[in-house]
Amino acid sequence: MQVITNTLECASRASTMPAKGIPEVVSRLVAERIDSVPELEAILLLRNHRSRAWTPEDAAQRLYVSSSNAAQILAALVRRGILKRNHGHYRYAPEDEQLEAAIDELAAAYASELIALTHMIHAKPSRSIREFADAFRFRKGK
Repeated sequence: MQVITNTLECASRASTMPAKGIPEVVSRLVAERIDSVPELEAILLLRNHRSRAWTPEDAAQRLYVSSSNAAQILAALVRRGILKRNHGHYRYAPEDEQLEAAIDELAAAYASELIALTHMIHAKPSRSIREFADAFRFRKGK
């Protein structure tokens, strides 16, 4: 199990290291809150249309994913503090100014460093693999 944990820790560190041209704040945002390119694109879509309330069906059409996949993406972004949900509709609403500033940097990086940004996302171990590895970490006091 130690080999799995060490391998995942190395992969995790590599995915949080800033790629050339990608600000550190964007690298951290991707490492902590963005697991896929459709999630990235959902964030930017809702950010660019702040005044609009989106249903999963509306988002699905713009993101070129199924409605059920869009619903999962939007729900995940609510859990991560990027969107708010009200009566089945979603809006861009970062939980604090620091997150909003990081997302502004993300949008700039998307415009100028799309390839590096998508590589960074694809290089991350999946959330389920990271959670599995966390189960084997020894924590102080436990």
